[in-house]
Amino acid sequence: MIEIILFVLFPFLLLVTLFLFFFFYRETFWEIGFGKREMGLLIVGSASTMFFDLPVFFYKNYFLAFNIGGALIPVVLSFYFIKKNEINFLKILIGISLVSLATYMVTIVTERGVISYFPFYFLPPVLSILISFLLFFRSPKTCSFSYTISTLSVIIGGDFSHLPELFEKPFIGSMGGAGVYDMVYIAGLISFVFSFPFIIKKRVSKEERKRNRIIKEIYYAGKIAGVEGNYKFIVKKLTGKEIDNIKDLKINEFIKEINKSILEYYANPAKRIGSFLIDFLITSAISFIPFFVFTMKFYVFISVFLLIQILYFTLLEFYFGSTVGKAILDIEVKNLENEKVDFMTSFTRNIMRILEFFAIFYLVSLILIIISPKRQRIGDLIADSIVVESK
Repeated sequence: MIEIILFVLFPFLLLVTLFLFFFFYRETFWEIGFGKREMGLLIVGSASTMFFDLPVFFYKNYFLAFNIGGALIPVVLSFYFIKKNEINFLKILIGISLVSLATYMVTIVTERGVISYFPFYFLPPVLSILISFLLFFRSPKTCSFSYTISTLSVIIGGDFSHLPELFEKPFIGSMGGAGVYDMVYIAGLISFVFSFPFIIKKRVSKEERKRNRIIKEIYYAGKIAGVEGNYKFIVKKLTGKEIDNIKDLKINEFIKEINKSILEYYANPAKRIGSFLIDFLITSAISFIPFFVFTMKFYVFISVFLLIQILYFTLLEFYFGSTVGKAILDIEVKNLENEKVDFMTSFTRNIMRILEFFAIFYLVSLILIIISPKRQRIGDLIADSIVVESK
């Protein structure tokens, strides 16, 4: 009974706790590279993609996949944390080696796939936490390091290490296939949440947080419009109004007002729709090539189709700032500072396409593009990205 309760409620409690930590200690999260984008990707992204797999290997009666919500997103976040926190390779190697070995020892192969029984599946995250504090003490890096080695070690020690046993007979399965209930996803969450209370944290007042956000929004608008100077000058130039006291401003109303003055710089909804239709036709055509060549089963085709969609949009927007459809219609993807998007931004906004597709076939996102101050769809709001007219 206790195992069922843990299985159902524990992931939810971990996510609620993580969100509360983020709400109260946002500055500490930012320091380790865990902002709104990463929080949205981990919670909304994983929950909305936990039923979708990307193919790793398929041949006759063998099909191995990578679950998007339960494995791909945690793994991408792990590599992002390594880069963002500039974690020493030797420390990563030591941590992953030890935790991978522990994971391999507490996992077994059954007819249901690779599993671990209660309470042994707590060993990898607990060991990750102990190693992290040993190497980083109470530094904020402790949380990102423990999350990283816990996630990657469960993939290596729990999944990859058991592949020879799994392929002894026809097999259809997915790494991280249980989504937010999978050991890969849960281990990383446990490591982060249970290490966070013990690190050195930063916190600012509500007033200072409000002031910082408003000033950021002003400079964002200034960069899009090509206006430089202090924040008072930018507001005067864009809106014709003067700011006397930031404390008196209402954030949401102010964001709408300042972005209304630069609305012409954002890509209009018609171009957004047109570019997507062009890109959808391209990715669909590419997806049908392997379908006819290899005579795939339907579930394999869906996985291949998703993989091509994610790769197409993510890589083209990351490397070139636009897809074929966007380039034809002279629009491009930028971050809020009107600069080239990094990989995490491109990945996050495009992973969310799966959620947006099921939100009444992009209708919710289309409405948001029309009514939101920066013409952002769901993926843009979470990834902090914008789509602008090419200069």
